[in-house]
Amino acid sequence: MSFLEDFQTSLESLPTMLQRKYALMRDLDKSLQESQRQNEQRCEHEIEDIERGVKSGNITPDTSLIRFSDEALDEQKHCIRITDEKVALAIQAYDLCLSLEFNVLLLQRETSCTI
Repeated sequence: MSFLEDFQTSLESLPTMLQRKYALMRDLDKSLQESQRQNEQRCEHEIEDIERGVKSGNITPDTSLIRFSDEALDEQKHCIRITDEKVALAIQAYDLCLSLEFNVLLLQRETSCTI
């Protein structure tokens, strides 16, 4: 396959590939927003529980001993993983466009040399 045929194939598939990557990013964003909302609610509830415990004397106000539950921390780690996936997809989309731009420049140079 010649450079021009490769370029044409890449150009024709680019919109579909970008659309797929952006759709995945949108889905990940929805998932992230839901996970963040759940985590915020969990953390708010845990803070209220800690405040009630401190006021009632069941929990000492030593802040070095107070921490969020493992579930809340796991939810936060899950949010970070989703964000990392979104960044990876954005980089892939950027790389696709950058590759296309590079090929356009090569094609322009090849065409100007043959004229």
